[in-house]
Amino acid sequence: MNTAAKTGNSANVIAERLRTSIRHGELLPGTRLVQEKLAAELDVSRIPLREALHTLAAEGLIEVLPQRGMHVAELSRADIVDLFELRLQLEPPLADEIVRGCRDRDIDELQALADEMRAMGADAAGRAVVNYRFHRRIYELAERKLSLRFIDQLLHLVEPYSRRWVRSGHELDRIDDEHAAMVEALRTRDASLLRRVITAHVEGARDHVLARHSE
Repeated sequence: MNTAAKTGNSANVIAERLRTSIRHGELLPGTRLVQEKLAAELDVSRIPLREALHTLAAEGLIEVLPQRGMHVAELSRADIVDLFELRLQLEPPLADEIVRGCRDRDIDELQALADEMRAMGADAAGRAVVNYRFHRRIYELAERKLSLRFIDQLLHLVEPYSRRWVRSGHELDRIDDEHAAMVEALRTRDASLLRRVITAHVEGARDHVLARHSE
């Protein structure tokens, strides 16, 4: 087996492929994960696949249910409230470090991502990809590896539920305006404004995700 094939068959690579599938809605909440079927679909070996699944279970993306096997995690309303509370504890406090770590080229990159999202309208799949890149890029600027790891897990967990809201088309202009406000806060090096916008953005997402979850 060549090096590329070995890399593609590693537990870490398989785990990332599965995270992406969950975030993109290819594996929906509640989907039963049969290892034999997954191994064939991903063209990977069973042992690294099993390791990858256990990694995702530890992250909360997969649940192991007695007598039912492994499933993509389904979040209850209480879970979603808890998830957004964690986001509010982790994300806004990074504002000062994000501003300190931000360079002009980072602002240009984030502006391009924000513009790309606005142009997509209610394209849930397209927006999900760009939205993840936008938020992860912002938090990378803080250079806090552990915080980024936890935020990344939370973004993966919430994405399938955020897509339901985006498909509804409700208040997408507000979302886009808040992304633009984050970029402007970085451009003016205003950490206080960035903190407020991130807080409002997460709270707004929480309220809309919960509203769609109840339908």
